[in-house]
Amino acid sequence: MNKRTLSLANLPRKREAGVAAIELALLLPVLIVFLLFPIFISKVLWHYTVAQKAAQDAARYLSTVPRSEMMSRDLAAEAGDLAIDIAGREIAELAPDLEIIGPKAFCDAESCGDLIAGRVPATVRVRLAFTMADPTGLIDFGWYGLEITANHTMRYAGN
Repeated sequence: MNKRTLSLANLPRKREAGVAAIELALLLPVLIVFLLFPIFISKVLWHYTVAQKAAQDAARYLSTVPRSEMMSRDLAAEAGDLAIDIAGREIAELAPDLEIIGPKAFCDAESCGDLIAGRVPATVRVRLAFTMADPTGLIDFGWYGLEITANHTMRYAGN
């Protein structure tokens, strides 16, 4: 073979040099978005799962408060406050600066401290809500962030 044949065989390779770098530059932003989206969704689901578990644990505590305490308005209110404190401590594991928005502990359909004296509830319910912000700043949830709400209702065990 002569030199001319060898140089013509190498000619297409020289024209394709750098194509992979250009393809990577074009596709890298798309790949990053496709990788960040599942990570973000998993973070939202993780926050929701922690909130739901906190509401469940608080409702479980509230459902096992002794009957004698639930018959007293003051003690029932204290039990409701303690249930909210239990949920708040569990949510604080996500981020210490998260603020729970209007946490409520309900005995039947009213606040646990508003029960008629001498009456025990049929069900107890704990409601929690907090806002989750995107720390990367890639997704805009508006001024207040993404609100995550968790409710859990259980039968009162003292019945």
